[in-house]
Amino acid sequence: MPYITNINAPKARGDAMKLLIKEQLPVGVVALRMGVNRSTIWRWLKKWQQQNSSLCFVNNNRISRQIKPAGYIPGVGAVSEFRLQSCTWNIPTLSSRPHSNSRAIPKHIVKAVLEARRRLKRCAEAVWHYVNNRLGIKVSLSSVRRILQRHHCFDGARKPRVKKSNPKRPPAAAPGELVQTDTIRYVCPYTYTRKYIYTVIDLYARMTYARASDRIAPGEAAKTILEARKRFGFDLKMVQCDNGSGYSRYFEQQMHLAGIQTRHSRLHRPNDNAHIERFNRTLQDECTGRTITAKDSIQKVQAQLTSYLDYYNNHRVHLGIQLRTPREMLQRF
Repeated sequence: MPYITNINAPKARGDAMKLLIKEQLPVGVVALRMGVNRSTIWRWLKKWQQQNSSLCFVNNNRISRQIKPAGYIPGVGAVSEFRLQSCTWNIPTLSSRPHSNSRAIPKHIVKAVLEARRRLKRCAEAVWHYVNNRLGIKVSLSSVRRILQRHHCFDGARKPRVKKSNPKRPPAAAPGELVQTDTIRYVCPYTYTRKYIYTVIDLYARMTYARASDRIAPGEAAKTILEARKRFGFDLKMVQCDNGSGYSRYFEQQMHLAGIQTRHSRLHRPNDNAHIERFNRTLQDECTGRTITAKDSIQKVQAQLTSYLDYYNNHRVHLGIQLRTPREMLQRF
């Protein structure tokens, strides 16, 4: 990491040396013009002399020769124009990164890790397992990750958090302008059978809908959105969902046929769907609970959801809409 990232800094240091040597201005005047301390000018002069140490500014064989001075180097004396033309004026920025460390990973381990990555073309965990168990080289997983990151082995490999075709999120200033949908998964603790609840919420009125199913599929998610539109009584313009398997390309096609635009949240950003995530928690706390056993049929769960949704949409007040019910929000619009 360099001390400064300004690409014009080397040229500025060179200009300061020209003022000091060619124009023979005092150090204080040069420091005032460059906006730095006097000691900084002296450090720049020392670096300038080091990078031009191969040049001979004084000809010791002809000391008595009279020259026309074109500059003056502190500690050296007068210098001719011919000598100054061969100088390198710009002073490059040096890196602040340490060049060595007593605890640095040996080079043969770094080479083995990079070779394993090139051969396997897999993640850091797989490379670490191969190096430790197949090659017999003891190295920690964190060290393998740092080696791969420093050598840019993962650049461009990560999936983008947002699709390029993702539309802009609307402000949700009217009913149906933006609705969010999600899926709650239940696993029976005895038989390990799974049941799913598809949930939908309108961000303006907080109107909600839920539908129980025994499988997860894009068709089930699309059917839930269409049923929610019928129950809400207003058109849906955009639906926002996550990047799960239940909201794949087929779901987008069904929404397009229904005249509803589809938008996906960012990867690993559940706060993008904060409203539906909060409704899912409320539904679990006040209606279905945390588990649904195999004895509970889909019809029984759906009847329980229907009864609760009537209470949620028509009687339960919400802090987010100034202690109103979702039905009252629709009447105000």
